[in-house]
Amino acid sequence: MSSETAPLPHLDHTGVALNADARFRHVFAEGFDPILLTDYRGRILDGNRQALNFFGIDRRSFPQINIRDLHHPAEPLPDVNKLTGPGSMSFQSRVVAGRIHEGRPRQVTLNVEVRARRLTPGREGTWQWIYHDISSRVELDALREDLIAMLLHDLQSPLGNVISTLELLRMQVDGAQPDEMMLSLLDIASRSSGQLQRLIASLMDINRLEAGQPVGRQSAVPLAQLVAEAYDIEEPSFTRRGVGLESRVPAALPDLFVEPAVISRVLLNLFDNALKYSADGETITVDAHTIGDGMVLVAVSDRGAGIPREFREVIFDKFRRVKSDGSSKGLGLGLAFCRLAVEAHGGRIWVDDAPGGGARFNLTLPQA
Repeated sequence: MSSETAPLPHLDHTGVALNADARFRHVFAEGFDPILLTDYRGRILDGNRQALNFFGIDRRSFPQINIRDLHHPAEPLPDVNKLTGPGSMSFQSRVVAGRIHEGRPRQVTLNVEVRARRLTPGREGTWQWIYHDISSRVELDALREDLIAMLLHDLQSPLGNVISTLELLRMQVDGAQPDEMMLSLLDIASRSSGQLQRLIASLMDINRLEAGQPVGRQSAVPLAQLVAEAYDIEEPSFTRRGVGLESRVPAALPDLFVEPAVISRVLLNLFDNALKYSADGETITVDAHTIGDGMVLVAVSDRGAGIPREFREVIFDKFRRVKSDGSSKGLGLGLAFCRLAVEAHGGRIWVDDAPGGGARFNLTLPQA
């Protein structure tokens, strides 16, 4: 394998000139990342020294190699020809590279970040492909996810013991002379433990759903029942703030076909989010109706300040929050969980303006 970088070709296989300036030649030759040039069909025209070493290929083999041959079969390339004129696109992929291990050639699969850029306009143009090895980062992310999953799993047992102990203490206090202070403290401890238990369950569900695993056992359940269950958990917060919940779910609404515990937590997160941005004494409403295709549209509305348009997509990402009055509570996981849970049921979730002001979170769920 030659370690020298050949000059950029002046003509590609179709005779289109590559008028690269001196600055481009320098970046191409001396850049840290592997760089390949291809024609519009993906045939490799040239590559820098880093590309030859990274992929374990020889420059003489370029005419026989297509850029797709370097990528893992399970990682199809996006259609870069959809870009009109000069432009670029970035994406993650996996490539198959040649390596020498103990004196013997072998192939390894590497995770990469790719930036594809059109160098010349027109359909029959020339493309530049810049590769950046992110294998170490992907492995670190996987280790972190495994550690988080293990910690969450190990937290469940001691937390369950705490909740059981609080229930036993509550039974002891109820059977003796009523102690209002003790009852109040036990209520606070029980609510906090329950909140932590639901947070752990949501985090575990996020990991499970992000990994592409399906939802659990689905069954037919009335939406009104799920709304009532979520409200029962959040009722102390509603009462403390003087906020009311108006459920306008039709009695004749078909049952949902969902995993009840998951969708109940979705509603709970939406109630909690609505409470954060509602003024004391306001009302949160729940509406629902069928929309065809076997789906039910559910809407949770508040009368707060609403969600600015520029945040209506990113608020469903993990750890993203919309700050109000300079502060925002929570970890930014509730809406991320809602999106994953709803999409795992074949539905979608989005936010728009509520009638009369405020935010309205809309979600579609399958009916039984």
